[in-house]
Amino acid sequence: MELEKKQQAFEVALRELTGANPKLAEALRKDHIDLKTLNDVEIIELFWATELFPIYADKSPHTRRAYKLDLEFILNFVMTKTDGLKSLTVLDIHRYLFEVNEQYAPRTTQRKNHMLKRLLTYLHVNQYHLHNLAFHVKNQQRPELLRREVDFDEIERIAESFRYTVKRAQKKDLMELRNETIGYLLLTTGMRAVELLSTKFTDVKRNQHTSYLEVKGKRDKWRRIPLTEKATHLVNRLQTLMMIEEVSSPFIAFSTKKANKAITYEALRLMTHHAVDHVTNEEKNPPHWFRRAYITKLLANGNSLIGVMQLAGHESISTTNQYLQSLTHQLSLSNVDLPFK
Repeated sequence: MELEKKQQAFEVALRELTGANPKLAEALRKDHIDLKTLNDVEIIELFWATELFPIYADKSPHTRRAYKLDLEFILNFVMTKTDGLKSLTVLDIHRYLFEVNEQYAPRTTQRKNHMLKRLLTYLHVNQYHLHNLAFHVKNQQRPELLRREVDFDEIERIAESFRYTVKRAQKKDLMELRNETIGYLLLTTGMRAVELLSTKFTDVKRNQHTSYLEVKGKRDKWRRIPLTEKATHLVNRLQTLMMIEEVSSPFIAFSTKKANKAITYEALRLMTHHAVDHVTNEEKNPPHWFRRAYITKLLANGNSLIGVMQLAGHESISTTNQYLQSLTHQLSLSNVDLPFK
């Protein structure tokens, strides 16, 4: 009886790990992972489940999404440009490196190359490849592109233009106020995009001096970010208008397509691009540009490096110092407590 219970528990755990695919479950039943009976898609699925998920499970949704996109890129390359995982050659690896280097920035290239190295090592360790092709994966030495310098006046105009990115007619006033609030929070809090998307109305707190946000950042670290009076006003107005329009959601950046969900990162990215288009025809900029502007101006206003590091939620002070170095080419600005009013 005890043995049967253990067997049932094992079967449940196995289904959670491999889904409903019996071939994946069978590949794990031996004293080594048997990949020979699986196709390329199934091998990638098993690689994610056994090699990556236990390590990356505690990462942010944005990070996990990036790793999944890396695996999808590898799988697409293998299925369209090679004879399959089993028949990969050194020449295939160099074609992959060239294609990644041509399409992506250096940091993204390095991440995608690291994912390929990990997969190739996995295939070799599990006796799917005789030789470890990971040794042939090298990071190209292409210099990182210069980032566009922050223009504080322009980025403030872009934030104000978020309300003009609404195309739909239904509940237009509510959508415009939501987008305006999103743009203004990006401008005045320096939050990462994924942090803003997970921010709820209940995260807005107030003490006897000011309103602030309690933000959960990387590695589940909490920090407090002070809010300007306008930011507090916009959030309160948004919550009131949602009640009038009978729209219910815990998220400030609420979705109109999925109940009790926030908008996606892709939707926020497109919103940012449309706001940029409304102001200028220059190159498009991601939501992270607002975070860079916030941190850079905090430093320009004379705030301490350690204080800005804590406010921004950086894990290392060297990351904050990179923003400080970019200020050498910018004009001095008046000293204020918060970068935007």
